[in-house]
Amino acid sequence: MPRKKMCTTTELIQHLKAKGITFNHMSTAEAQRMLDTTNYYFKLTSYRKNFAKDNEDKYINLDFAYLTDLAAIDAQLREYLLELTLDIEHGIKTFIITNISNNPEEDGYSIVQEFKDKYPAQYEHTLTQLNKNRYLHDLYQKYHSDMPIWVFMEISSFGVLSLFTDFYYKKYKTKNLRQIHSHLKFCKNIRNACAHSDPFLINLFSDKEFLRHPSAPVMSVGENMNISKEYITDLKINDLISTFYLHQKIQSDKLAEHRVREGKRLLARFNRHNKWYSENQKINTFISILTKLIDYLK
Repeated sequence: MPRKKMCTTTELIQHLKAKGITFNHMSTAEAQRMLDTTNYYFKLTSYRKNFAKDNEDKYINLDFAYLTDLAAIDAQLREYLLELTLDIEHGIKTFIITNISNNPEEDGYSIVQEFKDKYPAQYEHTLTQLNKNRYLHDLYQKYHSDMPIWVFMEISSFGVLSLFTDFYYKKYKTKNLRQIHSHLKFCKNIRNACAHSDPFLINLFSDKEFLRHPSAPVMSVGENMNISKEYITDLKINDLISTFYLHQKIQSDKLAEHRVREGKRLLARFNRHNKWYSENQKINTFISILTKLIDYLK
């Protein structure tokens, strides 16, 4: 791919104008300050992909203020989803520790050794990260040679937790763990995207982001949420379904109520400038599905 010219902020704004993007709700001077101090061009303009173009390859009904609004909403959405995944991570770790503690075939140590033998690279990486952690280094010194499950769960990343959940489920076929096992890998996608601050509200319902054959558990849960099958095949919606399902299954009613209230505030933020997106089917469809997902937590 040929290299693109690096442009000044003024040149970038002129390029946006040439692509049909207007500056009616935010002046070009305000837009320049935004690009210079608050958000950078590449990330901010990624949200333009949710808008249609005319025959001259210019955007239809897209103002620069819409891009800044979507970027702000997206940041709040990622923060909300990250909180859900942190709740899920804590809940699953608690569930696994409790399950192993009540399993007469386990002593709390041998299962960790078995996991180490099966996945040495992932295990060693976990210990390496622990050794580098200035706040948890005492755990490394005390347990690195003989690790109990309660310490291993404490130091495991979300990815290692997902791998361990699959490993433990395959060994014991625990009924409650089967449902977690079926959805956790999809929840991990949400966790990773939010933790790395990847734009989420881009390429909504794109032909490039879909599953030909969604898993049966996700299809079943999605239908129970009253989400149309055509949208369950979307990668983001697929992963969101699993995330909200796991949270509803694992967390307490009190925490769920708190997350529902936060979700309602998020929806209110989505709708602050709803007239701007009144004709944008992709954005409105996403809001409709997100509303169903949040209601599912009740």
